[in-house]
Amino acid sequence: MENNYSWFVAVVTHNTEMKCVERLEKLVNTWRSSKAIDISEEVATYVPTQTVVRIQPSTGRRVRVKKVLAPCYLFIRCKDTVRYQIACEAPYILRFLMDRASKTESGRNDFARIPNGQMENFKRMVEEAVNAVIIDPSRVHVGDKVRITTGRLAGLVGNICKEPDGSSMIALRVDFLGYAKMQCPSDILELVKE
Repeated sequence: MENNYSWFVAVVTHNTEMKCVERLEKLVNTWRSSKAIDISEEVATYVPTQTVVRIQPSTGRRVRVKKVLAPCYLFIRCKDTVRYQIACEAPYILRFLMDRASKTESGRNDFARIPNGQMENFKRMVEEAVNAVIIDPSRVHVGDKVRITTGRLAGLVGNICKEPDGSSMIALRVDFLGYAKMQCPSDILELVKE
């Protein structure tokens, strides 16, 4: 992993994403001029933004505004050694997201790494989208086996299904009868390991 470039997710203060990109580029250029990192070292940053039209309440005018799709997140493509330098020397980067499912050789949680293919597809979607892109933070997907965690139905296990109108529901299979379905908020669901 030491020589491979990866996309890392840095957490920054709210509404400072674009400013952090500028400051990080200045810092990297300073490192290159002082030979702290190799001149050929690639460090790429990305903040997903979309232009939206908002109406100003005071004047009623329509204004085009750049909206950050992933608030407080800055995507950085670099090597592990440069990520470590950034974490140590860039005070405006609060931390990097961790991957709880992945462990390092020493047994600690590894940093979240987004595969290049996924990141390229995400960038393409944001840049070429005709309609608004919405990021759904839920970790529950259609077909996943889930358990309800709270309420009167706590412990109930079912599958997530999608209705024709686009809403998500939890479905229970009843042999010879079909599926019993109901709407259930995703924040009270947990994935069931098979």
